[in-house]
Amino acid sequence: MVNRVINSFIFGCDTSSMDTDTSSPLAGHPDRPDRLQGAPNFRAIGELPAAGGRRLKRLRLFRSDALHRLSDDDLARLRGLRIGTVLDLRRNDERETAPNRWPRDMQPVTRVFDSAPELQAVRAGGWHASLEDPSFDAERARLWMIDTYARMPAALAPAVSAAISHASTPQTSDTPLLVHCTAGKDRTGFVCAMVLAAVGVPRESIMTDYLESRVRRPAAEMAEVLLAYHGIERTPRKRSALEVITSVQDDFLMTAFKTVERDYGSIEAYLHACGLGDDKRDALHDALLA
Repeated sequence: MVNRVINSFIFGCDTSSMDTDTSSPLAGHPDRPDRLQGAPNFRAIGELPAAGGRRLKRLRLFRSDALHRLSDDDLARLRGLRIGTVLDLRRNDERETAPNRWPRDMQPVTRVFDSAPELQAVRAGGWHASLEDPSFDAERARLWMIDTYARMPAALAPAVSAAISHASTPQTSDTPLLVHCTAGKDRTGFVCAMVLAAVGVPRESIMTDYLESRVRRPAAEMAEVLLAYHGIERTPRKRSALEVITSVQDDFLMTAFKTVERDYGSIEAYLHACGLGDDKRDALHDALLA
């Protein structure tokens, strides 16, 4: 399994899919792509419960890992989705090393956000040097991730603002939005969580969507592939630390929520600071909710 995956290009925490089974009844369906071979964490956020007894619209909000390894079949599946805007949360060096692929006959507006350097733990390559520190173990990795999530509300506020603007502006509100980073779990997880919170999705449903990445990108498999690809000695310390970094955990995202509430007073106040005023709230709900 590992040798098969290593033969593919891997950048930072972006690994190829361990599960490319296309036997699912959703596989190949033009408007409901199953796991894309080149982006296993690509998915439409489900029809979650939201404000006023409404639900998130089907195929309106997408999230993904990096799109540089999409196959021609993957590109064909994307064509039917009408994605109009892409928010790329990767840093410049990540984008330059792994530029996205996209169908030539559909070019969405792409907005890029070179998030602050304090998000080193969740950007490609940021973890590599830390593994060489003899004291960097699983617990230190967990604390590093928690600290990184605490920095996300400030660092990613422009991306949250852009997502709100896309969905509440008449010219773009009827076209789907895709949010992605390199692994599609951390930066993407926070921004999508804030968009879902803006339309009243309960926190437990937001957490369920966030944790789905642990199924699509199993941490143990990701860690093993990265150790092998980068030629890193497989010591128990390094493996356990990297498994934490490649994971998604409840307390990671909860740290971001708690930071928002501490620094802004409430999620609502944070979203208001990101541009969700009363004038946009109804428009956002109408765009994203059925």
